[in-house]
Amino acid sequence: MRASTSALMPWRGEMPPHLPARAGDVAPDVLVPGDPDRVPMLAALMEDVVDLGRRREFAVATGTYRGRRLTICSSGIGGPSTEIALVELAMLGARRIVRIGGMSALVPEIAPGDYLCVTRAMGDGGVPTLYGGAGSATPGLPEALAAAAGELGLVAHRGPVASTDSYYLGQGRPIRRGEAPPEPERLDALRAAGALGVEMEAHTVLTVCARLGVAAGVLLGVHGNRATDAWLDDYRSTQENLLHIAGRALATTPRGEQP
Repeated sequence: MRASTSALMPWRGEMPPHLPARAGDVAPDVLVPGDPDRVPMLAALMEDVVDLGRRREFAVATGTYRGRRLTICSSGIGGPSTEIALVELAMLGARRIVRIGGMSALVPEIAPGDYLCVTRAMGDGGVPTLYGGAGSATPGLPEALAAAAGELGLVAHRGPVASTDSYYLGQGRPIRRGEAPPEPERLDALRAAGALGVEMEAHTVLTVCARLGVAAGVLLGVHGNRATDAWLDDYRSTQENLLHIAGRALATTPRGEQP
């Protein structure tokens, strides 16, 4: 007998409309990169992996890391697709979510290849505006991420990040090759507000998870620096270390310590 569906909640049986997963497939701890191709790349560093498949920009795999069950689910780029992933992950049992991804640093002191453990995210995106909230990471998670990076001998900073809905104009990039950078004051304003970097999903992750009652953090690898114009051509190892840092931090921080 075919399960009934509705426009209000268009699940097909136990499967949500977007993520290729059912109840029981998703671990309480979830890492959320943007790029679906990073899911199999990072899953290869875990054990006992089950590839749950891919729909659109959402790829999902669950395995174990340092003896603990861990899910990796891609979000796609930007706030709208990220909101879908977060809400459905929470419905499927996620209790702690850490966004892992890349950013451009806004200050010269943070070099490509470093990491930022986000304490707070700011921005004017549509999804965070809808969900409200302060955009703060769950207390304890930035510190746990920074400590894990230090144990691995990696350079990690702590502080705020800015999120935008735009990769080009919103981050002061020209929309035609050879043009001068548009509105350089946009990045100046983000620096003045205290942002150490700029990316596209952190503000959504922290505001949506707060509304869902899910503990949340953000760990970003620095792909480039807008103050020095330095760029990391090969950032595979930086992305792989996001798993090692976040996986170690979650394994050593009991979920019971999170609100």
